[in-house]
Amino acid sequence: MMLNWETELIGIHTNNAFQSKYDCSGFIGVSGALQGSIVVSVDQDVAFAAAHSFLGTRPKTINAEVIDMVGELTNMIAGASKDRVGIPGITLGLPTVITGKQHTVSFANSAHVEILQFSSPHGELTVEIGVRGL
Repeated sequence: MMLNWETELIGIHTNNAFQSKYDCSGFIGVSGALQGSIVVSVDQDVAFAAAHSFLGTRPKTINAEVIDMVGELTNMIAGASKDRVGIPGITLGLPTVITGKQHTVSFANSAHVEILQFSSPHGELTVEIGVRGL
C-alpha cells in the first residue's frame, strides 16, 4: 500500500527450505507467542522500482539504499502480517537483508512454512512465513 502498487496473489506453496530465484531477501525474526521468521524476496527490478518510489531516483545497482529499502519493505509486510494474525504476544525483530543470486534461506525443521507468491507491476515477489507454535 505504501508504494501504491496493485499486487495479486498468484500462488501459495508449502516448503521448509526456500532457494530464492530473486536478488534480495529481507529476513525478520518472530518471537513470543509464535517463533520463526518472515522472509520477503524480490528481484532486482522490483527492488529498484520500490527504491524509486521511496527515494525518487532509480538506482543502477543494489547499493546501501536498496538494501535499506528492502529491509523497510520487509518490516512493513511483517508488521501487517502480525496485525492480521491477531495473536497477542508476537514480537518482531529488526530486518536483515541478504543479497545475491540463488541465496538460500532455511527454516527450522519443525517450522510450518507457507510461501505466498505475488505479482506486481514491476515483477514478482514472495513472502515466506515459517513459524512454530501454531
